[in-house]
Amino acid sequence: MIETTEHTVAVPHLPSALQGLRVAHLTDFHRSRHTSDILLRHAVSAANSAQPDLILLTGDFVTNDAKDIAPCAQILAPLKARLGVFAILGNHDYYTDGPAVRRHLDGLGFQVLLNRSLLLPNGLRIVGLDDDRYHHTDVPQSFREVQPTDPTLVMAHNPALIEKMADRECVVFSGHTHGGQVRVPILTKREIRRIGAKHYAQGWYTVGKASLYVNRGLGRVGIPLRLFCRPELALFTLTAPA
Repeated sequence: MIETTEHTVAVPHLPSALQGLRVAHLTDFHRSRHTSDILLRHAVSAANSAQPDLILLTGDFVTNDAKDIAPCAQILAPLKARLGVFAILGNHDYYTDGPAVRRHLDGLGFQVLLNRSLLLPNGLRIVGLDDDRYHHTDVPQSFREVQPTDPTLVMAHNPALIEKMADRECVVFSGHTHGGQVRVPILTKREIRRIGAKHYAQGWYTVGKASLYVNRGLGRVGIPLRLFCRPELALFTLTAPA
C-alpha cells in the first residue's frame, strides 16, 4: 500500500553529535473521499514505528472541503517524535481554509513554521516556507535568523522553490507533485509543469548549494487512483558531508 523509502542525507555543517539523527517526512495527505482514512492511519502508524527523532509534514492536509480538516487532525494526532513534529501548509490547505488548518495543527502541539525558522536545542535549524501558489512565500524572512554554519532542514511544499534557495547550504523537503500520481510519459511531465513544480517530479535533485527531496505523498486529487506511483513515507538518516 505505502512504500517506505530509506535515505542517508549529508547535511552541511552537521556536528558529530547529530550523526544518525532520524527524520520522517510525510506530505500531501489530501483527506477526502478520494483518499481513504485507512491509508492515512497506516502512514501515521508506519511513521511512529520508525521511531524518528523528528517528523516533517509538508502540506496539503485536505483538498477542498473544510469538513475534512478536523478528521484529518484526528488521524494525525498520534504522530510523535522525540524532537517534535513540524509542519507547513500547502496550496490546497489555503484553498480550503488555511487558518482553520493551522489552528488544528497548533491544537495537536505541532510546530507550524510559516516563513520562519526554529533552532532546536541540539543546534539543528528547521525552516518552514509558506505556500507560493497564494503568494505567501518569503524566503529572506524565513532565513532571517539562519546562520551560514547552521545545519539546516527546510520544508517547502512546492519543490520549485528550491531555485530561490540555491545559494544556501541546506536540505529541502517537498511534496506537491504526488510524483505525478498517474505516471504516464509526457502527460505526467505536463501535469507537473502545470501545477508550477517545473521538472521536480520525485526523488533527489541538487540546485546550486541546496539539495532537494520530492516525496510522492500519500493522497489523491482529481481521481481516486494512483498508477505506477505508490504513496510514500520517506525516512532519512542525517550524516555529515564526506
